[in-house]
Amino acid sequence: MPGFPGSIHWVHGNAKFIDAHTLAVEDVDSGEVRHIRSAHFVIATGSRPRAVAGIEVDGEAILNSDHIESLSKFPKSLVILGAGVVGCEYATIFANFGQTKVYVIDRAERILPFEDLDVSRLCSNNLERKGVTIHHRASLVSMRRVGEGVEYTLEHATGGRETITVEKALVSVGREPNAVSLDLGAAGVQLGPQGQIVVDDTQTSVPHIWAAGDVTLDIALVSIGEIEGRHVIERICGASTTALSYDNLSTIMFLDPEVAAIGINEQEAQKRRVPYRVAVYSYGLVNRAIAMRATDGFVKLLVTDDDDMRILGMRALGVHASTTLEAVSLMMQSGRSVRELAELLHPHPAVTEGLQDCVRMLMGTSIHKPSVFRNELRLSRVTYADDGAPRQT
Repeated sequence: MPGFPGSIHWVHGNAKFIDAHTLAVEDVDSGEVRHIRSAHFVIATGSRPRAVAGIEVDGEAILNSDHIESLSKFPKSLVILGAGVVGCEYATIFANFGQTKVYVIDRAERILPFEDLDVSRLCSNNLERKGVTIHHRASLVSMRRVGEGVEYTLEHATGGRETITVEKALVSVGREPNAVSLDLGAAGVQLGPQGQIVVDDTQTSVPHIWAAGDVTLDIALVSIGEIEGRHVIERICGASTTALSYDNLSTIMFLDPEVAAIGINEQEAQKRRVPYRVAVYSYGLVNRAIAMRATDGFVKLLVTDDDDMRILGMRALGVHASTTLEAVSLMMQSGRSVRELAELLHPHPAVTEGLQDCVRMLMGTSIHKPSVFRNELRLSRVTYADDGAPRQT
């Protein structure tokens, strides 16, 4: 193919394994089947939006994330099934444009259930303030196209039912791996309960077959897929001996406010029974946020409950929240004490000063005292009773 070196050959078609060393590729136009043998295979077939039984996604009225960005105009109303990251991001996008009445169906107690309550509550309140209706603790009974619109029926936690008609619907309930058509059983590759490829540091149950990206359902992020792909090639070439670590994985949720995350949160720390210390610093005390008239948000920092105070995780909500990630990621990767962040010379005014003041709170050197600014600051230590119940002091 033009543009490719002679050692690389592009083969277009539908592939499946014949055995652990042979791949059959059927040409989509001619139907001709070509057999390819190799010492190594790398599977990076990604994922697709998860389907929901009983809902026909037609790409016109009922959409998934593959269709939503192809809309030629803003719908007057939109219901989103699913209150995870993608569902909440699209709810934020359409609410911000102000031309669409948005509904979100959330069967859980709250949106973003994997995040701490304070994160979820702030994001939920802001969506509702923008006019988004969130159906909390609601089960979807049915969703179907009616004429040019969509009719959906909910059953609420109280037992009552409600039917609403909207112009468009977005089904956003996660993703599933593109692995079924590969006939991985013929190669002896182990699959997980959701059809994902089971890997150990990108290596499948068959040592010469590797997998990277969404097809493993580990972490469905573009950046992770790229890093895993590079790691696979390094392992095949013998250039890498260190396993990938996701402990300092950082993410951004494009909500309003922006949510930056790295490491574990309080919910996960308590699930694992990890003792920790936590400092929460309101954007209302961050000079850059004050200057921008954007004080809605906070920075939360979790560290180990010992003298080293190594970083376990951080959450930042607010304007420029993602600027706080890189220093924390480096500190976590190197296992350094959070104390070193207190000595960094930040530009002023900067959002990162809120992170620095979190550290100072943990060290007891902040000029802002939690006992005075009770609504803006929080400083706590969490340990566990003999029965595993968390104790906060």
